[in-house]
Amino acid sequence: MKTGKAVILVKIECDRVIHPLSTLYLGDALRKAGYEVRVYNIFANEMDTSLEEILGLEPLFIGFSVLTGLQTKYSAIMSKKIKARAPGIPIVWGGVHPSLLPEDCLRQDCIDIVARGEGEELVVQLADALGSGKPLGEVAGIGFKGPDGAVTINPLRPFLGDLDAYRPDWSLEPDLERSIVTLADGRRQMDFTASRGCPFNCAFCYNLVFNQRRWRKYSFDYVIDEIRRLKEDHNVRAIQFHDDNFFVDLERAFAILDALKKIDVISTSCMIRLELVTEDLLLRLSDLGTRRIFVGWESGSERILSLINKGLTRDFILEKFSVLARFPEMAVTAASIIGFPTETWEDVCQTIDLGVKLASMVPNIVVTYQTFIPYPGSHLYSLALASGFSLPKDMSEYSTFDTFTGEMRLSWLPWADSATPELFYRIDKYGKLLTHSPGSSLVRTIGKNVFYELARFRLSRKCFAVPFEISVLHRFNRYYNPQCRV
Repeated sequence: MKTGKAVILVKIECDRVIHPLSTLYLGDALRKAGYEVRVYNIFANEMDTSLEEILGLEPLFIGFSVLTGLQTKYSAIMSKKIKARAPGIPIVWGGVHPSLLPEDCLRQDCIDIVARGEGEELVVQLADALGSGKPLGEVAGIGFKGPDGAVTINPLRPFLGDLDAYRPDWSLEPDLERSIVTLADGRRQMDFTASRGCPFNCAFCYNLVFNQRRWRKYSFDYVIDEIRRLKEDHNVRAIQFHDDNFFVDLERAFAILDALKKIDVISTSCMIRLELVTEDLLLRLSDLGTRRIFVGWESGSERILSLINKGLTRDFILEKFSVLARFPEMAVTAASIIGFPTETWEDVCQTIDLGVKLASMVPNIVVTYQTFIPYPGSHLYSLALASGFSLPKDMSEYSTFDTFTGEMRLSWLPWADSATPELFYRIDKYGKLLTHSPGSSLVRTIGKNVFYELARFRLSRKCFAVPFEISVLHRFNRYYNPQCRV
């Protein structure tokens, strides 16, 4: 080992434990460089227990993987607790949030260093510098505070030349079983990514800055070998791809799915752009075992569809969902966003109404009405700023920057009042009740249809008072996130 001190990597979840792929890749890089690594993939209510373990290790530094939203809040809370107990341990934030807002993060007393962009090579160079006392100014891709508190942002480092050089080190995940999902047919499912980034130009997406609209792929052999290893070592026979855009190269994507089927592994769920939806594609996916697709239709307002640069129209959306309706066995997560800058209540209502119509066409559907998040670096971020939005001053206030809590401060919408965030939250939850395909039993089928009719009635008439149905979601619907309501 290069040093007697371990490097600690932390990711805090708010709903369910998802494999901390980013930290597992960093762990692989650090181990190859000779460092001891510990990964903590925890819920918010496990922070204090984990904190005691971490401080007992006297680590070289503690790195947090941070996505904008609730993860920002919880990472800030834990970072403050560490600083109060052990002010000499460097706190490093990496991931989407510090990559988008490095100066904002470094204004926080509890954050010493930020890592921007991909971290595999960066984290090793940073560990070398911290372990040897070399100047941090030589580490490309970081920002840091000097002894006088002055902030320095070093130049970005280039993207990795070979993604295959690093693999997620699954042995670092402290409780792998906790993040393996057992499906109804007994298959064990894990998360995986076969590519990074997305080449498209959606006006609301952080990828415009974080991945600079670049899409890069792991090699075909790498993907198949890694998943084969998961099957052999952990009896995993189902994969949920978490790529930003798995189908950029359509034939490569199908070659991967076909190769997985040959080793008795299916891809249960994947994201796909709506324009790619055809009968042939759905037939191929169905034959390969895919059970759910995620598509973004984004809005029911023609004006908003033009604003967000997604290349969709209402007629096109309806046309593609008419194709999806011919495949009732294929579940669909149909995602929209409400609350865009300049959006009116009439625009929101058009989105609500189109979601109800899509659900009438495709019974095996989950409709989401996610509240817009003004990600820094996206095209709509500057429009939100011009409309009155400002970032939270303290990182622990980022529950107001998260779509799952009903606490989002919609300051960029002049017509929104203090009740609007909770209203948007309820609209989203009623969208999730629009599914009305047959259930696993007669009782569940009847229940789904009853709640579908109630949700359709409420959404169609914009009647959201006394939302007793929503309390049922956390017991019967896996798309509800109860731990995000803390």
